[in-house]
Amino acid sequence: MKRVVITSSVSVFMTDDQSKVHDETTLAPVPEDSFATKDIYAAYHTSKVLAYRSTQTFLRETKPHFRTISLMPSFVVGKHELLTTPSSIISPATSNLVPLAPIFGPGMPFPIPGTTVHIDDVAIIHIAALDPKIDVNGNKGFILTAGGIEGIQWNDAKEIVRRRFPEAVERGLLPCEGSTETRAMRVDGGKAERVFGFEYKGFEEQIVSVVGWYLVAVRKEEGGLRV
Repeated sequence: MKRVVITSSVSVFMTDDQSKVHDETTLAPVPEDSFATKDIYAAYHTSKVLAYRSTQTFLRETKPHFRTISLMPSFVVGKHELLTTPSSIISPATSNLVPLAPIFGPGMPFPIPGTTVHIDDVAIIHIAALDPKIDVNGNKGFILTAGGIEGIQWNDAKEIVRRRFPEAVERGLLPCEGSTETRAMRVDGGKAERVFGFEYKGFEEQIVSVVGWYLVAVRKEEGGLRV
């Protein structure tokens, strides 16, 4: 075994300081009492921070013969091929909840950081991270997020959908009546692009991917076919 790829989260490097640019050097502190609350998002954030810190401690103390590469994606957006019915694709119990909230409504009840990455890019980097021809020079972490340092605006999904799927909008399949406030967070995911030699797919491609898959499921359901 030469390399171990660990899937983590961009939240490992996210602090409450919205003015600073967050990158692989801005390790978040361990929040206090996160598990004592009913806030699942706070607990999720804390679990990722603790897991990453534990990994770094293990590497320092044991100095294993293998290298680790930690990949930290932001909100992963794109078609979920295991969800094959319209109702399952737009279910609030899935990861599609956030990107589809402005389209199907009513929107998220609190601001969401404008950091996203296409599911295809996440898959590509997981494979590339194992390529011995790519020299990562030690144990490294990589933020995976598109949209540049300033990120995206969640409500832009509505304009994308109206422009790319006008017939579905006219039929009422894509109401575009929700609204999600974007929380401004400056995050730099450029290191992964430079090291692995690729370019992120943008927010429009992400939205087209997940909404297009939803419409495929609608057509299959209307025709009595399975996806």
